[in-house]
Amino acid sequence: MASKLTKLSELRSHTSKKPGALSHFTVAIVEPEFGINLGYLARTAANFGMKRLVVVSRRKLGKEKLSQARLFAAHGRGLIESLEYSTSVRSLKKRFKSLVGTTAIEAKRKSNLTRRTLGLEECAHSVMSQLKDRSGRRIDACFVFGRDTTGLTNEELRECDYTLTIRTLSDYNTLNVSHAAAIVFYAFIRASGSNGSPREGVKRSLVSPSLSSRRERERVVTLFLKLAEDSEFQPFKEKLLRETLERVLNRSDPTLRELYLLMGLASKADSKIRRLSD
Repeated sequence: MASKLTKLSELRSHTSKKPGALSHFTVAIVEPEFGINLGYLARTAANFGMKRLVVVSRRKLGKEKLSQARLFAAHGRGLIESLEYSTSVRSLKKRFKSLVGTTAIEAKRKSNLTRRTLGLEECAHSVMSQLKDRSGRRIDACFVFGRDTTGLTNEELRECDYTLTIRTLSDYNTLNVSHAAAIVFYAFIRASGSNGSPREGVKRSLVSPSLSSRRERERVVTLFLKLAEDSEFQPFKEKLLRETLERVLNRSDPTLRELYLLMGLASKADSKIRRLSD
């Protein structure tokens, strides 16, 4: 028993050294089907200095799957031992400032906003430029990987602030989850700069005053949806409007001042429409 505890302590200490550029990221995987993939994902996350691994599932994983994951996690075994659970992708939104979803299936029509994805480098630079508050403190974010075989659903992708695709420029765009993770993590490392600090191209946005929270952005969306309703915006487009507003606000990460201006505009416009209607 003592030797097992010693080994576990060694594994945890191996993943708790000097913080890396991605140490403020968490890795989440939705309903993993194979223990081997979960183990390799833990190993890859540990390679890049990440400390937390979350399984999105309503049920805890079975002993057999966890045993297999430990076997293939190598020095990332500590992430398996400290595995966390979340009931849904939506519940992750309450814990992290940004969710970065991944998918191999891109939109084929312009109207499909859910599957309109960012390229890997574009996404990495955009996310890394927004993950510090005014004081320079890093803000937690989470990579979200889908099921081993079917990936993330449309509903789950809508919950993500960013959606990226690794474009292989071939007819077979689907990568194994751990292979995809390694490519994604490396791209984000490059976007942060070799020493973990942001590259010159993204430094300026790190000092934006009073970064907004998800709660304020949701208030803006609610006000504009109310404005749309009172201005007789087509009801069947309401869901698409909500998704568009959320994506625009989350990607741009506006300041509180900017959000308050948008709230004021939506509120005044709505009041004017209601007065004219009366």
